[in-house]
Amino acid sequence: MNRMTLTNRSIITLLAALALSPIAFAQNAAPVRAVTAWNLEAKSKLAIKGYDPVSFFSNAPLQGKDNITSEYKGAVYHFATTANRDTFLADPAKYEPAYGGWCAWAMKDGEKVEIDPKKYIFKDGRVYLFYNGFWGDTQAKWQKEDHAAEVAKADAQWKKLTGEEPYKPMVEAKPMAESTPMAAATTLRSQLDEMSSTFKQRAPATTIALYDKGIRDVGSSGVLDTALKVGAKAPEFTLPDANGASVSLSSMLAKGPVVATWYRGGWCPYCNIQLREYQKMLPEMTTYKAQLVALSPQTPDNSLSTQQKDELTFAVLSDKGNAVAKQFGIAYKLPAELPAAFKGKLDLEKFNGDTSEELPLAATYVIAQDGTIRYAFVSEDYTKRAEPADILAALKSLAPTK
Repeated sequence: MNRMTLTNRSIITLLAALALSPIAFAQNAAPVRAVTAWNLEAKSKLAIKGYDPVSFFSNAPLQGKDNITSEYKGAVYHFATTANRDTFLADPAKYEPAYGGWCAWAMKDGEKVEIDPKKYIFKDGRVYLFYNGFWGDTQAKWQKEDHAAEVAKADAQWKKLTGEEPYKPMVEAKPMAESTPMAAATTLRSQLDEMSSTFKQRAPATTIALYDKGIRDVGSSGVLDTALKVGAKAPEFTLPDANGASVSLSSMLAKGPVVATWYRGGWCPYCNIQLREYQKMLPEMTTYKAQLVALSPQTPDNSLSTQQKDELTFAVLSDKGNAVAKQFGIAYKLPAELPAAFKGKLDLEKFNGDTSEELPLAATYVIAQDGTIRYAFVSEDYTKRAEPADILAALKSLAPTK
């Protein structure tokens, strides 16, 4: 194998050495951090080959960036976004991989073997990494066995090798709304209110009146009546993501529930606040095997700009001409006075690639795996968005009871 495979003889030698080490006499001591036994790059101390540890909790491992890093007890981690780094810093031990980042399959035999970061299992709040190469796909082998029994073996061997107590996540320790990763997300309403208050303090009274009238006009246009409601079947769709790859609703539902949220565009400050807060919600969503997808009428290039600017790791789709928004009944034409007010300030044609002057409502749907809409937030007021806590509560209601 690439890095190190311990033979039976070397295992005996290692265990003999351990028997004479202080670790062998520390059975009643506090857990230690045997960082020298971790799977780290020799010079940089980089863990997981530079992959973002938080991204595994979103079931989408991402390569971290060299300029977004953090060191924790001797291990250096790279992150895809600053939001993921902040989430990690709130509870580092929670996001570190099991067994110091070595192959979990090999660890149950007391061996430290290199891993392929794309081969992993996220279960019961822990990330297990696996070797995949000439000697086979160890993740596939693991999945054929009893997970709990394999974990018990690997935990015991890791403690024997290092003296470390395996991390035990406190999955039920706190109510969902109070858990650390969601702490910032619960402030979405206050952030939107602050943005609205600042706008009203600075904008001319005529502009404020125009926008308020626009909200009322959208509300009376009938679009709230056409919007799909709870209990309806979500229409199937396939749209390009920010990189041009096709993403279908059915392919996402095959993996779990889907949270589909519409935003007006990267030019909208309320949308940017919403998307950044939803990014922070991703680790909690994985508890329910859910995926998040954001849709807007922007072109793919502009969707990519939004994704990069807001440091989003979930799919951002381009709904050209609001085609899917119309299927969900949430597309509307801007009230007549607004395009004139936007002139010289906002070029919707450039952002969306058409002259329709149409936008989607601020809408968010939670869709169960059978395609049924189980939660719907729809508002004519662009300053209001679905609260993360409400979305998570809807996902929790879909989870099978134990």
